[in-house]
Amino acid sequence: MLGAAVLAVVLISPGLLGGLFRADQFMPHATCYLRNPRIIGLHVTSDLLIGFAYVAISSTLAWLVYRARQEIPFHWMFLAFGLFIITCGFTHFMEVWTVWRAVYWLAGWVKVVCALASVATAIALYRLVPRIFALISAVKISEERRVKLQAANNELEAFASTVSHDLRAPLRAVQGMACALTEDFGGQLEPGAREYLDQITDASRRMDVMIRDLLEYSRVSRSEFELKSVDLQVVLAEAQALIEADSKERGAKVQVEGPLSNVVANPTLLTQVMANLLGNAIKFVAPGVRPLVRVFAQDKGNHLRVCVKDNGIGIPPEYQNRIFNVFERLHSQAKYPGTGIGLAIVQKAVARMKGQLGLESVPGQGSCFWIELPKG
Repeated sequence: MLGAAVLAVVLISPGLLGGLFRADQFMPHATCYLRNPRIIGLHVTSDLLIGFAYVAISSTLAWLVYRARQEIPFHWMFLAFGLFIITCGFTHFMEVWTVWRAVYWLAGWVKVVCALASVATAIALYRLVPRIFALISAVKISEERRVKLQAANNELEAFASTVSHDLRAPLRAVQGMACALTEDFGGQLEPGAREYLDQITDASRRMDVMIRDLLEYSRVSRSEFELKSVDLQVVLAEAQALIEADSKERGAKVQVEGPLSNVVANPTLLTQVMANLLGNAIKFVAPGVRPLVRVFAQDKGNHLRVCVKDNGIGIPPEYQNRIFNVFERLHSQAKYPGTGIGLAIVQKAVARMKGQLGLESVPGQGSCFWIELPKG
């Protein structure tokens, strides 16, 4: 808009542009300085430094607004400050020019432009003050909510600790007494009573596992985890060790296809993720089918995709998003035991490691779960 105004003035008064550069009407500043090189050097050096500093500040503000314009509130105000500062810089450059050439008309008009930019910035800033105070108030409210949320998280952590102790202890007592009753009086019980006792033992065991998994999900959601370069080969070896008993019981074959490069992750979380994915891969197979699991990696540029592909029963498309919900189960406990929390833990852990999780599956033809993490 300022450029359009200047162009309009030039078109209306063509002689004005030439008059701006006339230097024969006045004496340059060097004459006022009595051609003293020391005083000339003092003024020229200081004006040049101030002018270049103003240009650097304006350029930095423009770059900052360009890079973070979506995050910076009132980013246009930064641009207004930048325009004001750079016009101030040009007034100092004109001071240098007029030391040797008396283009005072041009210097005056440069000051006019600087004055217009200054007044416009001052008016815009004054009108912005109420919105700034409103933003500060919103930030204070947000901070208060953050403090309350932190207090709620601390209470949740204390509650989880209480759940771990106060709920699991009675369950262990029930399991212990049921086991003692079976050992001491099992032979004297009628078949129906023995069946009820087995159901009590099984239900208490499943409840204990469910509480443990819920506590693990809560820990993954709340705790802080360090992310660093992790060796996938080491993680997979540890994950396979965690599921070794189930793997041997089912006669599963897990084939790791290398080489696997490092990824940026948390070793504990990543081990838990891989153990859960491998455990599901060897569990959800059709009766009489030997579980076969392939683990391989795909290069995705700056990221590495780690895939766990099985020969299991597969997942229908309409359930592929639901299986990551807490307690979501597609099959009965008798057919495929579990708490329905494992994949929810996987999803939460991958998100905490700033990764992505996906699934490709065809019913009856197996599934391929994958996680994508930055290369380490």
